[in-house]
Amino acid sequence: MTDDTSRPSPTPSAPTRVDVFDQYMPIVLFLVLNSVGGLVWAIGAMTLWAVKAQVSRYRRGLPLGRVMPIIVLYLLVRGTLGIIYDSEEVYFGIGIGAKGLAAVALLVSAAMRGNATGYALPFLVPIDRAVKSHPEYRAVTRRVSVAVALVVFASVGFDTWLLQNASINKFVLIRLGVNWGLSILTILTAGLYLDRRLRRIPGFPGLLPLLEQRMTGMGMSPPSPSE
Repeated sequence: MTDDTSRPSPTPSAPTRVDVFDQYMPIVLFLVLNSVGGLVWAIGAMTLWAVKAQVSRYRRGLPLGRVMPIIVLYLLVRGTLGIIYDSEEVYFGIGIGAKGLAAVALLVSAAMRGNATGYALPFLVPIDRAVKSHPEYRAVTRRVSVAVALVVFASVGFDTWLLQNASINKFVLIRLGVNWGLSILTILTAGLYLDRRLRRIPGFPGLLPLLEQRMTGMGMSPPSPSE
C-alpha cells in the first residue's frame, strides 16, 4: 500500500546487539553493585549507563528526536533523588509513578481525535493516509489505547505491591520477568486484534504484510514460510 500524497512515517533503525546490551546492562550493574557496594553505587551506575544508552541511540539515528533530552533529564533527576535519599522506594517509586502517568496519558489520548496507538502505529508499519483517516482505524486504535492503559495500571499495582514485599534485588528480577512477559502478551494480543479489525477497511492487507514491508525497508529479511 502506498500513498504518494501522504508523508511517509520515519523508518526506525533495526535493533542491534548494542541495543540489547544497553537494555540489560543497567540491570546487571544494579544487581551486582547493590550486592557488593550498596544502593547508592547501584543507582549511580544504573543511571549513568541508562543515560549513555539514550545518547548512543540518538547518535545512531534512532527516532528519539526532541524526546531524548526529556528522557535523559528524567533519568538524571530520578537517579539524583534516589542517591540523595538513599532509598529504593524513592528511586523505583518515581519510575512506578511515571508508568502510572503514562497510563493516564493513554486514557486521555483515547478521548481525543488522535489517540496514542493511532499515532504510534504508522511508525511501526507503513499505513496509508486513507486508512488512518478511516473511522474504523480511529475506533479500533482508541480501544487498544484504553486496553493498554488498563494493563499498565495493573502493572503499576503489581510493582507497588512487589516493592513493599520483596528485597530490592528480588524486586528488580521479578519485575523484569513479569513485565517482560506481560509486555509480550499485550503486544501479541493487541496486534492480533488490530489485524483482525483493520482488515475491515477496504484495501488494508493486514499487519503482517506491512510488517514484512517495513522489515525490508530496514534491511532485514523476513523468514520464508519454508524456514
